Amino acid sequence: MSNDYDILDRYTNAFPASRTLYDRALQRFPNGVTHDVRFFEPFPIYIDRALGSRKWDLDGHELIDYWSGHGALLLGHSPRPVVEAVQKQIALGTHLGACHELEIQWADLVCELVPTAERVRFTGTGTEATLMAIRLCRTFTGKDKLLKFAGHFHGWHDAVIPAANPPYEVPIPGIPEAVLNTTVVCPPNDITQVEDILRADDGIACVILEPTGGSWGTIPTTGEFLHQLREVTERYGVLLIFDEVITGFRVAPGGAQGFYGVRPDLTTLAKILAGGLPGGAVTGRADLLEQLEIRDDPDWMHTRKMPHPGTFNANPLSAVAGIATLKQVRDGEPNRKANESAARLRQRMNEVIDQYGLNWCVYGEFSGVKLLLGHDRRGIPAREFNVLEYDYRKLKKATDPRITQLVRAGMLLNGVDMAGGGGMTMAAHSDEDVARTVEAFDTTIQWMRRQSVL
Repeated sequence: MSNDYDILDRYTNAFPASRTLYDRALQRFPNGVTHDVRFFEPFPIYIDRALGSRKWDLDGHELIDYWSGHGALLLGHSPRPVVEAVQKQIALGTHLGACHELEIQWADLVCELVPTAERVRFTGTGTEATLMAIRLCRTFTGKDKLLKFAGHFHGWHDAVIPAANPPYEVPIPGIPEAVLNTTVVCPPNDITQVEDILRADDGIACVILEPTGGSWGTIPTTGEFLHQLREVTERYGVLLIFDEVITGFRVAPGGAQGFYGVRPDLTTLAKILAGGLPGGAVTGRADLLEQLEIRDDPDWMHTRKMPHPGTFNANPLSAVAGIATLKQVRDGEPNRKANESAARLRQRMNEVIDQYGLNWCVYGEFSGVKLLLGHDRRGIPAREFNVLEYDYRKLKKATDPRITQLVRAGMLLNGVDMAGGGGMTMAAHSDEDVARTVEAFDTTIQWMRRQSVL
């Protein structure tokens, strides 16, 4: 009997309804899933409903949720103001095929909260938002290239998916070499290399990054680096894009730029922006977004106008969900609650790790909870591990997949749904949720030790 048989066997027996649905899904979807990170062996769980910090699967298990809607939820699942707003609007129309007052109210809140928001354009997703921001920069500057950082994720379109995941130097299939040549990849947090690249190459239109680091701080950065990057890009006349699809309204009401006091030229938003419904936006300098304007000027229309249709831009359901959410975020209280819960959870999970003497650690900032389940600095207590000093190439998807699989399965069996790389807290998470999560983590480690996995 293999060492990991017990946990996976328990998992298989505990979630029979999910296994049955997955067998059906395999006949319809590649790998049986509709998002890469939902892929899980032997099968993923299928959720029936969610409320607050909890969700329930088809077998009736109650789970503390740390997926947080892939980061789209800050208030928790189905918060009453959002539910009521959507219920009211759905009876009035799901797609009006016209301008509506809600889109203005939604944009007003974005401009109130985001320090650099002068104009706003709504999109359907975060991927669309980064695509638009980059094209606006290229149009404005007349230059083709962009600089991104290894490990930073900005959606899956051709310009930004290269080097999003390790091995960073391997090209992404299906992207033409001509397109790949317009994306310059730089190691994260290396301001000297950024300056060397900008000095040597005057064809770079913009720099884009996640302001708390790659994949919501899996490869963390610092406020100092953000300030340095702003100074260098301004000095070389290169536009700066903050991808705040996750950090926007999560780090603080004004996002990472508000927290750190750094002013990018453009900002991309999604997730919390639309209160858990689909929706994204680009905001920032008026002179950059004016390139979306239709003008009675043939030269402008042919050389400067960026076309931008989009069936679900500023959809009224997304708008009302976003309005209801951003009104709650205004005072910063949801951010404070989520950040405090995450800090307690990281601390207590690290205490468990140190109790067992494992070369693991839990790290992160704000409402992020990142799992590093194996590193080569054995002997350093988890609570003292400085992830900023660690090789960034070993931070993202570097954990033994078998260990990740067993931790996730064990946590699910103990009533916690946390992705293999960690998760995010919401304002709905309570002290009881934190305590139960730590207990689930402890029990899972015990199971793995008894099976000689650790």
